[in-house]
Amino acid sequence: MILAEYFAEIFQLIQALAGVRIERYEEQLLSATRGNLRLRWRFADQALLDISEAVVCTTGTLQWLSYRYHYQEPSGLVLRYDNAPHHSEVVTHPDHKHVGEAVLASSHPTIAQVLLEVQALRDRQR
Repeated sequence: MILAEYFAEIFQLIQALAGVRIERYEEQLLSATRGNLRLRWRFADQALLDISEAVVCTTGTLQWLSYRYHYQEPSGLVLRYDNAPHHSEVVTHPDHKHVGEAVLASSHPTIAQVLLEVQALRDRQR
């Protein structure tokens, strides 16, 4: 997959979302093989999903230099996936997941997986 195809795939995913306001959608193609993606969705209850990725494509394979998928409700952080190298105690270092105050081992999810998890959390609250 090339970077432009990946960005197009994410854009289609966003188009299918209902009940959210897109506050930010920014694709930054730095070269044919390197790009950044920044997204921010706001839900009607003021919950926020903020996404940031730095991606490189080598030999048709995407690799994430950095990523951050942050979901918070008005009362505070619900979950965040990232690969900032500040939790070396986690076996999946640098990949990890914040759930409230806890830091858990986690692999790197896709944006689609994060959206499904956020939706499941929101559905359980209703």
